[in-house]
Amino acid sequence: MTTIRIMKRTRIGQWNVRTLMEPTRLAQFEGEMEKMQIAIAGISEMRWRGNGTTTTSTGNLVMHSGSNDGGRNGVGIYVSKQFKQTLISWSPISDRIISARFRCNARHITIVQCYAPTEDASDDIKDDFYNALTSSLTRIGRGDVKILMGDFNAKIGPNNNGLETIMGKHGVGSRSNIGDRLIDLCQTFQLVIGGTVFPHKEVHKYTWTSPNGHTRNQIDHICISSGYYCKIIFL
Repeated sequence: MTTIRIMKRTRIGQWNVRTLMEPTRLAQFEGEMEKMQIAIAGISEMRWRGNGTTTTSTGNLVMHSGSNDGGRNGVGIYVSKQFKQTLISWSPISDRIISARFRCNARHITIVQCYAPTEDASDDIKDDFYNALTSSLTRIGRGDVKILMGDFNAKIGPNNNGLETIMGKHGVGSRSNIGDRLIDLCQTFQLVIGGTVFPHKEVHKYTWTSPNGHTRNQIDHICISSGYYCKIIFL
């Protein structure tokens, strides 16, 4: 029986692909995953219709959860063929949230991948998203390691006064309203925002660049249960 070995480095990443609707995009995505030796990856903004699973021609697995009409939002989880047997179950929650549980030699791991509303969205839309996310995290077994990741559109900044157990001091920019919401969620479920814990070169902190290249932000995050570490990769 294949398991994820907690003492062996396993690369877990997440990527806002903006779309995987064109037939060639999935093959391009797989190529990047294989080049970087990613075992499991969350996908934001896939824009695939409905929900289901796809086994690619190279044997990798993609689970997806989207809207009925397609063309917007959509999330997914990619699992390399070497790790497919570690998958226990998965759940398509909405066109913004998907979860999957994996067998591990120490404690099972549940990954929740998200694509959050933007800062400009109404409070009602933000509330609906975070209520659904809270409900999804609440249903995870108490013994599981939780990994919450995705495009949160959340700026959390470097100020971690009183939040040392939740985040480091290496965030970028000024904290936004959605950043406050993400931090509150992490406090509730004892998650650490991994991308701000360790120092990095400034250029490596940014996870989003505007089309004109003039604006850069750190809005994608990987959060993990306190006391656990993983190789954090943003694409």
